[in-house]
Amino acid sequence: MKILIVGPSWVGDSVISQSLFKIIFSIHKEICIDVLAPEWTIDIYQRMKEINHAYKNPFNHGEIKIGDRMAFGNSIRVEEYDQAIVLPNSLKSALIPFFAKIPLRTGWRGEMRYALINDMRILDKSMYPRMVDR
Repeated sequence: MKILIVGPSWVGDSVISQSLFKIIFSIHKEICIDVLAPEWTIDIYQRMKEINHAYKNPFNHGEIKIGDRMAFGNSIRVEEYDQAIVLPNSLKSALIPFFAKIPLRTGWRGEMRYALINDMRILDKSMYPRMVDR
């Protein structure tokens, strides 16, 4: 199984995301995890033993650039990911996995991403009060 994680934009959240990778590895021993993340978090992901490859997200915070996102998604389609896990709640963060035609795209409900995320989770903050649990 091959998974693309769309990583968070912040260093602290990137560190916390390793908890998710450890859980995935405990369930699926034969898995390949790649991450798409901002440049300033790439070094963090490269030090995580669970991460196979860390792609630098070529888009700055707030940039839409739909055509460029489509081209980037098309370029990683050859990786044939089985699943994408989109950690940020933004609409923009869900575009690349959609354009890459990743069949299972998991993420929290947010910013009207209904067509982009096909395995949508609804966050119940009382059930997951800590960020690490989410």
